[in-house]
Amino acid sequence: MRKYLAILFFLLGAISAPAQHTYYISKSLGSDSNTAKQAQSKSTPWAHLPGMPSCTSNCASYTPVPGDRFILYGGDTWTASDLGVNWQWSGTSNSPIYVGVDQTWFTGASWTRPIFNCQNIQRTVNLGGWYMTFDNIEITGFRQTVSSGNGAIIQTGGNYIEIARVYIHSFSAATTTTHSNAIANQCCGNGGIGTYIHDNVIDGSDSQQTFMGGILHGATVANNIIRYVYNGMNGAFNDVHGNLVENNYASADGDHANMIFIQGPLNGSIVKVYNNVIRHKMLGVTLWLAGLSCGSHTGYAFNNVIYDGAPGNTINPPGNVGGCSTPRTWYVFNNTVECGNDSNTGVCFSDSGDVGQADVGTVNFINNHWITSASPFFCAVLTCSSTTNLKQTVAAAKARGYTSSQSQAFSPTTRSGSTTGKGTNEQPICAAISLIDSEAGTACLNATGYACAYNISDHTVSCPAKPLAPRPAGAWDIGAYQ
Repeated sequence: MRKYLAILFFLLGAISAPAQHTYYISKSLGSDSNTAKQAQSKSTPWAHLPGMPSCTSNCASYTPVPGDRFILYGGDTWTASDLGVNWQWSGTSNSPIYVGVDQTWFTGASWTRPIFNCQNIQRTVNLGGWYMTFDNIEITGFRQTVSSGNGAIIQTGGNYIEIARVYIHSFSAATTTTHSNAIANQCCGNGGIGTYIHDNVIDGSDSQQTFMGGILHGATVANNIIRYVYNGMNGAFNDVHGNLVENNYASADGDHANMIFIQGPLNGSIVKVYNNVIRHKMLGVTLWLAGLSCGSHTGYAFNNVIYDGAPGNTINPPGNVGGCSTPRTWYVFNNTVECGNDSNTGVCFSDSGDVGQADVGTVNFINNHWITSASPFFCAVLTCSSTTNLKQTVAAAKARGYTSSQSQAFSPTTRSGSTTGKGTNEQPICAAISLIDSEAGTACLNATGYACAYNISDHTVSCPAKPLAPRPAGAWDIGAYQ
């Protein structure tokens, strides 16, 4: 009898469970008066996405459920009256909601992204639900109009949100007393858990750069192109890898201009920063390791390539705020770092500005290739150790074949180079990383992938093929390459 009751309850649950469907959205082809059933066909789509202010009739009366997919017509444009998007519905871990594209459904000769054109008005995409993906949309024409405070083009209010393959550009501000971010995620404590921000392009080369930052907070931020903004990444992060960050500007309202500024871990106590290329810094800090962290944590920074930047503040130390005294431990290894640029180099790492603060922590420098005419690092407060690091002036590096003009800057050109086979084998560190994150552990055992590249013709991201050059069982090379 219990067996039949269990079957009955299962069937009743299946009958009462919400249906999961794919809905098609086209501004040029659709009508919001089409029924939900009709909107499941490419021939009778809705005109708007639920959550848009212009979504009316049957579009407005539909409540998205876990597992739903909403497909936007490639090449279509939604304008300011259709924006912003206020998305408040959630999926589940097994049935996330998807808002994105089907690259076989588009207008024109070939597929292009759907476009959200803000038309020089402040319009945002607010992703307030949990377990959802926002994918492959072009957002243009955002104009910041508030006179002070923060804004964001895409902002999240939930956990386990994925933002992928979005192209954000052509933004401006009505006032110089403000700053904003292209993508801003919830933080911290129980917020922002599981956020995955990847393969996006934030390109301010056609924009007003001095008010817009790139990404604010995120659990995993990977394979993004961030360029011509005042601050590439700023906030709490757990995993930052494969990104290309270049060409930053001064903030119009005096906010700290940095390339990658990691305040501390978003959740938990681990931070990983690897396989990034950071270049063409105009001012500020190039890479700041946990600059505002008050809690105890462990950080790993490896396989990063940093070059062609204004001298000073190349790698900043983990610092404490408000007299905190909890220890931090960082392993900074197998990075290639030009501490300034070809004509003007400076100190790569210094905590001299933290003298008098209650900084407690250890930084282990291993196998780094420092290209500088000054001391590679200076530790006045933190405990620092150095193992098989190589310091070269720009002239000395150039004489051995290491230059910034190479397709992979300062990479070795011969097996007898200054860095080849001169490092320490750090497989034990990689094993420790693997216990935390297998992908990061694998990257640790390989040379840098030299981040991802920007396909400027279609504004997409292209990442290097894998597997990459493995680190050997014997001596490793010094620097990011093998």
